Amino acid sequence: MEQTMMAVRLFEHGGPEVLKYVEVPVPEVGPDDVLIRVRATAVNSWDLRYRSGNLPKPLPGRPGWPVPFQLGRDAAGEVVATGANVTRWHAGDRVLQLPHPPCRNCALCIRGLENLCIDTAYPGHQVFGGYAEYIARRQDAILPIPEGVDFETAAATMWTYTTPLNCARQAPVGPGDTVVITGASGGMAIACAQLAKLSGATVIGTTTKPDRDEALRKLGYDHILHSTDARLPAQVREQTHGLGADAVWDCVGGNDFFQLSVSCTRLGGAVVVLGSPPSQGSRLELDAFALIAKQVRIASVRGATLRDQQLCLELLAAGKITPIIDETYPLASAVEAHAYLEGQRQIGKVLLLP
Repeated sequence: MEQTMMAVRLFEHGGPEVLKYVEVPVPEVGPDDVLIRVRATAVNSWDLRYRSGNLPKPLPGRPGWPVPFQLGRDAAGEVVATGANVTRWHAGDRVLQLPHPPCRNCALCIRGLENLCIDTAYPGHQVFGGYAEYIARRQDAILPIPEGVDFETAAATMWTYTTPLNCARQAPVGPGDTVVITGASGGMAIACAQLAKLSGATVIGTTTKPDRDEALRKLGYDHILHSTDARLPAQVREQTHGLGADAVWDCVGGNDFFQLSVSCTRLGGAVVVLGSPPSQGSRLELDAFALIAKQVRIASVRGATLRDQQLCLELLAAGKITPIIDETYPLASAVEAHAYLEGQRQIGKVLLLP
């Protein structure tokens, strides 16, 4: 077993160039841990925010934001070693880390609200993430990769689909309903679209890039509208027989998209906020009269429950969801991967392959 490995770490905040490809010790394996040889990890918008230092105040029950640090909310690979107390996992098992590992013991976990766990730390948030050749994880913080699913697909799935599964419970849609999904090119938005279609809804995606219309329609959107067009709310009403959307799942975030989302909903509709753009403020403006007049429900989504994460893999195994992988980079090219994602040129997920 190697004593050292290659990893990508940041030692200061800044642009993509602060990411350093370095040789470091292989993580120690505790009695309740497994050591995983990472085969694929995703580059997410959160990684860009952490790297740049545009970080929110830590949530209740979470430690702060450490530096030096190793990013990577998603990681898929195979077990290469296990601790003395581990009985479920064995060398060669194909696994992926939980992006939302709960403590399972706090008051909120006991209520089935593991996404709101007040005694946990997330990989890529406070625990060193998947930007490395090896990671160590608690034996209860991983799940098996379904048979027939490759490492890259597994790494592109978990964080991307688990939060939208939670969203679908906050503002469910079904046959005959219409949902608007903002930021249609992003991996999470594509996941939202697939889940909404799975429920039988009509899906309208919004984009700021008109040249992507045809490519996005091929991914399952029924209609693509342009969020830079002032007529967008009227166009949504045209597609919904004058009513407006039953729900808007806002994957972009920020006040401009929040106002756009509210204007697109029907009377009694719902707006769910999933995203918060790193380059803008997080403050949202509410017009109480407009909300009351339309009886619009406003909701937000934070992470995913343990069941959401298990269900995600069940849907993947059944072929009911299909993550879209736009580009892959070797781990040593993490700087280029960050620059590519920051340029918002992707349609789907960007991966690193250690």
